[in-house]
Amino acid sequence: MYKDYKQIKFWQGLLVVVLAAVIIFIIAPVFLAPIGMYGTLLAEWMMLAVTLGLVMAFGHRPGDLLPLKKPSGAGVFGTLLMWVGAYLVEMTLILVLSIFFPEDILDVNAGLSQAMVDIPFLAAFLIIAVTPAICEEVVFRGVFLKSLNSREHKWMAILICGIIFGLFHGNVFRFIPTAIGGAVMAYILLESENMFYNCFFHFINNLLPVLLLFSMKNIYKNMEMWNGQGYQPMPAASAGVYMMMCAAAPSCLYIGNYLLHSKTPGYRDKLFPRGKQAPAIILVVISSTLFLAGVGLTLYGIVTMPMP
Repeated sequence: MYKDYKQIKFWQGLLVVVLAAVIIFIIAPVFLAPIGMYGTLLAEWMMLAVTLGLVMAFGHRPGDLLPLKKPSGAGVFGTLLMWVGAYLVEMTLILVLSIFFPEDILDVNAGLSQAMVDIPFLAAFLIIAVTPAICEEVVFRGVFLKSLNSREHKWMAILICGIIFGLFHGNVFRFIPTAIGGAVMAYILLESENMFYNCFFHFINNLLPVLLLFSMKNIYKNMEMWNGQGYQPMPAASAGVYMMMCAAAPSCLYIGNYLLHSKTPGYRDKLFPRGKQAPAIILVVISSTLFLAGVGLTLYGIVTMPMP
């Protein structure tokens, strides 16, 4: 499953991440802030250039650390399903947090949204969806993940990669969704050995908010969401509805993982192997628990909702 390549050392991968952080959190705010989101674009490509330069300076071939092969239809659809599963989990957690920290979540979302609508759609598409799916994937999944000795310590490498990716986004309330997404993308790359799939996951994940924001741009402006006027905390009932929807996440992740391995020699040839009931039972238990918890949270939100 793993391609034979020269192992990149941990200190080398860590240096790549540190320099990437210096570019994003120090150089970009100080020197590129005057050009707004276009400064973010420049910083991302600067980060990619520095990373590739270091990789070659360390004596590695970029092609070995960044495996890119022709994707299969099943693999693409499987990746899409895994994104749906991860997205449902992320949104549910964010909405639950919104119940307890409404202003903090609003500030994060409003700041990002305002920055995006101040530029044309095509620019936002390039800066938010396309560029991170290439530049950040090269840094975190292409180089840093491999430096964690992911052959010998697969799950630990996935966990660490997800945590560092979450921290890289610089906000405690963005940490949860980015850490989950980072871990799933790390898993996808290690299992497929094809950068296309994790880059595709990243692209879809970043594209959705851009499409939603620009499709309802005028509505948001009329609601004055940017300055938070009239904002109300997230009702528990709304978070409960998302939690019920999240009951589909385990199945999406499981089926997506199966499709991702459709071309892997020796992998199971059936979704649920005969004689092995554990996967189906686990899926039912987790999904049922999430659904019932969502029902309970929804009912609680309805009962405690203030009367007009």
